[in-house]
Amino acid sequence: MEKIKLIFVFGFIILSIPGLNAQTCCSAGAPISSSLDINNSEQKSITIRLDYEYNSVNRLIDNNKRLTNDPRRRNGHSVSFRADFTLNKRWAFSAFLPLVFQNRTTFSESESASGLGDLTLLTQYTFYLKNTAQLRWGLGLKLPTGEQFITDTRGINLSPDMQSGSGTVDLIARAAYLKEHIFIRNLTNQTAVSYKYNTTNEHFGDREKITGRRFKFGNEAQLVSTFSYLIVAKKWFLIPELGVLLRHVGPNQEQGQNAPNSGGFWLRIPIGIQLRPNDLLTLRFYGEVPVKEYLDGLQITTDYKLGMQVGYRLK
Repeated sequence: MEKIKLIFVFGFIILSIPGLNAQTCCSAGAPISSSLDINNSEQKSITIRLDYEYNSVNRLIDNNKRLTNDPRRRNGHSVSFRADFTLNKRWAFSAFLPLVFQNRTTFSESESASGLGDLTLLTQYTFYLKNTAQLRWGLGLKLPTGEQFITDTRGINLSPDMQSGSGTVDLIARAAYLKEHIFIRNLTNQTAVSYKYNTTNEHFGDREKITGRRFKFGNEAQLVSTFSYLIVAKKWFLIPELGVLLRHVGPNQEQGQNAPNSGGFWLRIPIGIQLRPNDLLTLRFYGEVPVKEYLDGLQITTDYKLGMQVGYRLK
């Protein structure tokens, strides 16, 4: 019980810090907040995974009110290649690299961008509290391998949120509490807190790193609690998932100043289902729908998210 309280207190502190910066609806590259967990195993193994995610960014919000009849449209696709290495039941490591495709239509023009995204490296340590409870600690780095000089048809650099990479080294921290057979048999709950600290690109738009402008995506704090239930259907395992996600954001920074119309608070519902035909292959389909937003100013944000994951564990 004390470990559970620790997770919630840690999450509350992160989500309550005044002035905490976080990225708004869009940032460079593929979202990584839903890709931080590494499944552990009793034996050494390697899991190869392919992730696809679609983001529909067509929800116009003015503070906490949704507006309609907005001619702007935006969507993003990402395909991530991931490898998870399990050293033993306590230590696990992961690396994933995305390909990013984005499209945006404004009042006067249409823009599209695609390219290699930033490489993310993660490490996770699992502390076993009881036979059915785990506490997972994770640390990671996002490295600037992605495209950051994508231009439009006139040769002008696209905005930072349309680039495939951020051009910065960013830090990631995570803590998760997992409890199996909670309330009833085969029902599992995982509550996780994650925090991503983004550094500043001192020379955005300048390949020579002499001029350009200073730009920083805001840091991101997230608290998510998910319930999953194991169903055995002949030789298949079916695992439906349902949860709640809280995300606190703050403004991006340009030239050292907070950017207007960025930052706020999101409440969302993640859903999903896992299919396991055997102990080596895993298929997962998931989505995310909004419940409420309290944003700073006028912003266009995600109205829904869909994704698919295919994983294969090498013996």
